[in-house]
Amino acid sequence: MLDRPPRLRTLEPDTDNGLYQTLLESTLAIPFKIDWASKKYSYIGPQIEELLGWSPESWETVNDWAERIHPDEREQTVSRCVELCIAGVDHEAEYRAQTSDNRFVWVKEVVHVLCDEQGQTTALIGFTFDITEQKKNEQLRAELEAEKLSNARLQERLRLTHDLHDGVGGELVHMIASVEQGSASLTRPQVLSMLKLIRSDLRQSIDSNASAQVRVPATPQEWLAPLRRRFNDLFEAIDIRCDWQFPQNWSTPPNALQYLALTRLIEEALTNIIKHSQARHVRLLLTQRQPHALVLEIEDDGVGFDVQAVDASGLGIGMRSMAVRVARVGGMLGIDSQAGRTALTARVVLGSED
Repeated sequence: MLDRPPRLRTLEPDTDNGLYQTLLESTLAIPFKIDWASKKYSYIGPQIEELLGWSPESWETVNDWAERIHPDEREQTVSRCVELCIAGVDHEAEYRAQTSDNRFVWVKEVVHVLCDEQGQTTALIGFTFDITEQKKNEQLRAELEAEKLSNARLQERLRLTHDLHDGVGGELVHMIASVEQGSASLTRPQVLSMLKLIRSDLRQSIDSNASAQVRVPATPQEWLAPLRRRFNDLFEAIDIRCDWQFPQNWSTPPNALQYLALTRLIEEALTNIIKHSQARHVRLLLTQRQPHALVLEIEDDGVGFDVQAVDASGLGIGMRSMAVRVARVGGMLGIDSQAGRTALTARVVLGSED
């Protein structure tokens, strides 16, 4: 029961007025009035017969109304309406009503509750509307949305299958051929590099198919802040100082695939620095000197390595994987390394579609 002061409602239609009744009965809506004490219909418009096939005389009490509500909606609709009527609250209800030939049509009732000076409910007046076409349209829209979602999921699965075939599948074929045709057995680091490449290609496929649901951060700061927080904790634990430099706003933002590719690049590059570089200082610089070009530079003062020698040894699969990842999103990756300085530079052209 709602706690509210009593309300006096005295504006009640004069149903003895012939003009007023003629107007009511010429509308598409079905007017009705119920005496609350007896729970009997004191009036219902003749339009009810055209909509549901029941004669106005067959609507004697609210039990007739309740029994003609679809069983799936009956208990909830009746209990809710009774509660609101007792509380003196105007309300609406939508449900399926049974016709005289045992069909069901969707209706909407708008109910105005009349109260006496003590706030006690005395009568209900309202209108019943036929909303069958509206519900059919809603159902059609829901079915179209479901079909659209199903098609999108199918396309996503097809893209993933294609990416796995051309990406991971191609790399596996290449690796199998290398093992079968190679004269020497593979070393443990070479096997690990191959496995890391497969992992990288799997991430690329997942990122590509997830890009439609990815929101590119509104600013570079929003993008890099979580990465900086995560890696700074790791750097502090091994006494490495890291400087992060980036603009406050995008001149042109990257698309979702570019954002994902650069994020993976940063994660892999910084992880390699932690594992292998023995560096004391790391610098990450993000610049947009041109509106449609984004340049990412990651530099450390570690021991460095021979880029060409590592690539020729078969241990540079990780470097090639990073380069391929950047190339797929319209960019180029350069790596320069020597004792005391290793620099990774990725330049991505922005403005292209995902």
